[in-house]
Amino acid sequence: MSQKFIRVYQLRDIREIQKHLLICGDLAGQCASCQAIDLKMDAAACPHCQTPFKYITYRNVKENMPKMHKIQETRPDTVLVVFDDFKKLSGALKAEDLWKS
Repeated sequence: MSQKFIRVYQLRDIREIQKHLLICGDLAGQCASCQAIDLKMDAAACPHCQTPFKYITYRNVKENMPKMHKIQETRPDTVLVVFDDFKKLSGALKAEDLWKS
């Protein structure tokens, strides 16, 4: 069987994703909820705010493809999110919230 990653679009609440997202860089992760940095990329929850990570995104997908495969094997319940999509939608949400205040 030849399984590959493919983008599949689903309706999701961006605020829910933001509360439970681990943003992975080249060497370490960041909690999108409390902004804690230097987190282990295989962490199931933030050690600072105790938020469980239900979603994971990688800033550089091409460089982290092996890690993505490992995450899917070890934590199949975790949803992988495209970083550029998250960044765009969370930015739009901030602008929307700014206009409301």
